[in-house]
Amino acid sequence: MGVEVAVEGLSKSFGSQNIWSDVTLTLPTGEISVLLGPSGTGKSVFLKALVGLLNPEHGKVVINGVDVCDCSESQLYEVRKLFGVLFQDGALFGSMNLYDNIAFPLREHTRKGETEVRNIVGEKMEMVGLVGSEEKLPGEISGGMKKRAGLARALVLEPEIVLFDEPDSGLDPVRTAYLNQLIVDLNAQTDATFLIVTHDINTARTVPDNIGMLYRRHLAMFGPRELLLTSTEPAVEQFLNGRRAGPIGMSEEKDSGQTAAELAELGEDQGVPEIIPQLGISPGVPERVAVRRRQDRVMADLDSLEPGARQAVVNSLSDSERARYGLAGDVPTGPVDLDAEQWSADNGDTVRLSGEAGFAGELSTEQVARLPREEAGAPSGDHSGPEAPRQEVPSASEQTPSSSGSPQPRPTPHPRRAPEQRAPEQRAPEQHPPEQPQPVGSAEPAASDGRKRRRFWRKRGDR
Repeated sequence: MGVEVAVEGLSKSFGSQNIWSDVTLTLPTGEISVLLGPSGTGKSVFLKALVGLLNPEHGKVVINGVDVCDCSESQLYEVRKLFGVLFQDGALFGSMNLYDNIAFPLREHTRKGETEVRNIVGEKMEMVGLVGSEEKLPGEISGGMKKRAGLARALVLEPEIVLFDEPDSGLDPVRTAYLNQLIVDLNAQTDATFLIVTHDINTARTVPDNIGMLYRRHLAMFGPRELLLTSTEPAVEQFLNGRRAGPIGMSEEKDSGQTAAELAELGEDQGVPEIIPQLGISPGVPERVAVRRRQDRVMADLDSLEPGARQAVVNSLSDSERARYGLAGDVPTGPVDLDAEQWSADNGDTVRLSGEAGFAGELSTEQVARLPREEAGAPSGDHSGPEAPRQEVPSASEQTPSSSGSPQPRPTPHPRRAPEQRAPEQRAPEQHPPEQPQPVGSAEPAASDGRKRRRFWRKRGDR
């Protein structure tokens, strides 16, 4: 389980050169965070300040109640045991094979026997996919293998905080994708707090739970990935899209007039960017609980976002996530259209959802009888008896009076067949025009006596 890292008002300079000032952020427990920024903005310096390798002029770095910037050597030594660090180039010892490189922290900082060391090293090498390469020297392996060996060494002490200093530098896109998946899976297995410094836009968009950006000697933004990915702040939007037009130039800053002209060339505002789905875990890896923690924070503060960002956040949720946060009783499969006026912090207001929810249910026999038939002119009544042909059944207002003057009751449906299951040959052909319906419920069969039939129609004609 990871620990929280709280940074308050941190400032660092080298002589008269200010690197950054008043940096304040919190790395949430067990989550993956990414720190972005143009080259030369002090991202690696920030990592060194976290582990106490550089002393800032002002501010605090609080870990487990200890301020790394103002503590004794013994306290700093204990705090550093919580860290694992993956350096840019792996920082492997060239004269040691991979096994000895990975075992070095265990032999240096613990009193474990070689049997236990061998078991731990073997477990971490299997975790990063280096089984069988124990005897190879760093000069005999590829850059991607060096990164993985450095990551295995960073994990042998079971750290609660892991720092990645540009883990994708020098790697091709395929190896970078494998490394990103490995980082996500490791976080799911260890629930440690990860901080990644990177320039890779795909990594920044898909891997982290939280994103921060250093720009112009200060922390421009830091927060959940949904906040940064929907940001319309020019510097953040320019960096995440990797475009030339914007306030960031070759020397980090541009003239304000040039920036305004370039932004005008981009045309009208394109609205809030779409949130790219986060990279999931590999099959067989336990669920990342950090995702739920981040989503809980985002949904708790959803009403503080701009309407466009708010809608983008809700649209990025899956059906099960929408149901979990009570966005709708019947969760639609399509996108959600959420207005600013229709949302409250406690989800008490109605949320308007676009898309149609499905319907499932059962109809009674009476409801089925009233359904329209597909066949033109097909009667919709029931049998009046087991052997009687199908007859048209009028509604209550259209029932024909009997000889006693009282309306006849609706016939009882056939006990063994639903109306729609009867074969077409059981339907009696129409013998009379629809405007002259045959009486229902007579004690005599409708077609058993021709004289009575003729007598009935003669009396009807007399009337």
